[in-house]
Amino acid sequence: MKQLRIRKSSPWILAIISVLMLLSFSCKDAGVQPPDNTFVLTVDDASCTEVYLQLIIGAGITDRTVILKRDTITLFTKTIDAAGMFITDTNLVPNHTYTYTAFLPNNSLTSSLTARTMDTTSNNFTWQTFTFGDASAGGGVLYDAAIIDENNIWAVGEIKIADTSENGYTTYNAVHWDGNDWELKRITINFRGSQITPPLEGAFIFSSSDIWFVGSLPIHGDGENWTIYDLRTTVDPNLSLSKAWGNSSDNVYFVGLSGSIAHYQNGQWSKIESGTDLPFSDIYGATNIAGKQEILAVCTRNYPPGSKLFILEGNTAREIPLDPIRWEDLLSLWFIPDRHYYLAGSGIYEKKNLPDSIWANKPLDITRYGMSAIRGNGLNDVFSVGAFGEILHYNGVRWKSFMDETGWFDGAYGKLAVRDNIIVAVGGEGQLAKILIGKKNN
Repeated sequence: MKQLRIRKSSPWILAIISVLMLLSFSCKDAGVQPPDNTFVLTVDDASCTEVYLQLIIGAGITDRTVILKRDTITLFTKTIDAAGMFITDTNLVPNHTYTYTAFLPNNSLTSSLTARTMDTTSNNFTWQTFTFGDASAGGGVLYDAAIIDENNIWAVGEIKIADTSENGYTTYNAVHWDGNDWELKRITINFRGSQITPPLEGAFIFSSSDIWFVGSLPIHGDGENWTIYDLRTTVDPNLSLSKAWGNSSDNVYFVGLSGSIAHYQNGQWSKIESGTDLPFSDIYGATNIAGKQEILAVCTRNYPPGSKLFILEGNTAREIPLDPIRWEDLLSLWFIPDRHYYLAGSGIYEKKNLPDSIWANKPLDITRYGMSAIRGNGLNDVFSVGAFGEILHYNGVRWKSFMDETGWFDGAYGKLAVRDNIIVAVGGEGQLAKILIGKKNN
């Protein structure tokens, strides 16, 4: 049976609960009432199996009994007291066009439109794997990756290569892909008068000449020259950072150990109080339907167990309830605001809207392995990686595991990056650092 979910909006300027969308009427100015006779049905978005509609009713319309049809099927007859409503039509067919018509029969008003669901994406990939490090020298592991394009990819971590140097090995903290080969890199910085090559835990890249790395402290560079920001002397001596996300190089958030959060904005650094000592494992942001940046960060700890989810707003962090998953490991998150939210860790949890009360999960319905990271290109193109080489792809309708193609191994992929038709997963196998590149064959 088709399902329909309806959310009423509060009077014309919606009472937005956290990240709910504004009505997408042609006039979006705050406080503007639609004309008295306005009756408009609009399509806001679609996934493979859902269509997102918005209905606006002018304040002067007194008889507000609405009939909504999909093709020839009546979805509801309802009296709508509010100025508008959000409607999500679910369980639809991918790559199909539907006609929606809203009627105000007693006012002789009609609004009609067509909406097409997204097609599923391909599960046809070509895979390449690479390992780095010498076990005799201590091996290696990679903690994060970032994609500029298919010929320009970075991965960061710590890799030791045996040689004839004084220590018997040289330590590298990054590798770079030029489309043909990986090159070991030493990101060396001047820190308090000494040249150091710190282990790098995070990478977030805006362009080939605008790169942020994180190795306990933020590092910024152009690919050749690097500057470290010693926030422990300028902001807080206890900051220890590992991951980054930003919408521009002048607005970047960093998270890390012991609840650490730092914000870089227009040349100024500030600490954001989180109120937790749990280590942050991931941060991600995107622009919601109202044009506002929505930034979420997740933190977790095995023992004593605990997990928390925060939304970052300016220089504040506000905790969001995690019912019913407060004690499970949560290592990563990805979302499209107002559409779909994912958490990955000891399972993959999801919800449609952030204010929804419950994160849904059915044990073993997707994978039997713990998942370390999740990222996507769209509602019909989501990836997750984890323990023993598990790699999953959601094509808009179902999840597929590629372990039969890429191989099970004694280790894990810890993070991944996704861009267009390229996926890069990084982690470790035994004592060696490991990278998986997947390229979608359309």
